[in-house]
Amino acid sequence: MAARKPSFVKRLWQEAPVLTLGLVAALVLVGFFAVRLALGALYWGDPEHRDVPLAGWMSPRFVAMSWHVPPELVGQTLALPRDGSGRRVTLQQLADERGVPLDDLIAALDAAIAAHREAHP
Repeated sequence: MAARKPSFVKRLWQEAPVLTLGLVAALVLVGFFAVRLALGALYWGDPEHRDVPLAGWMSPRFVAMSWHVPPELVGQTLALPRDGSGRRVTLQQLADERGVPLDDLIAALDAAIAAHREAHP
């Protein structure tokens, strides 16, 4: 009886274990980002998540994505520092830190979004 050939994966592991681990790691990363892309497309493709009424729990990034305006517009309106820290903050936290009512921040954002949409239909 002839000896069985080892499977492709087993042979690959025996001949190049480091490269095999690299291949597995790359495939895991591709899978992760593919799932992340699909979930993001499903979430933001849903009309229910567009133009969500502004609220204190929202982050500036969420506002920009929901209302389809440039993040720079939201950042300038809220006077966010561009220090590269990537700090995640909500509208309520910004209002509390600055000692201004949340409604004032929301009104400023509403006005900026309306002006942007009027200028860029």
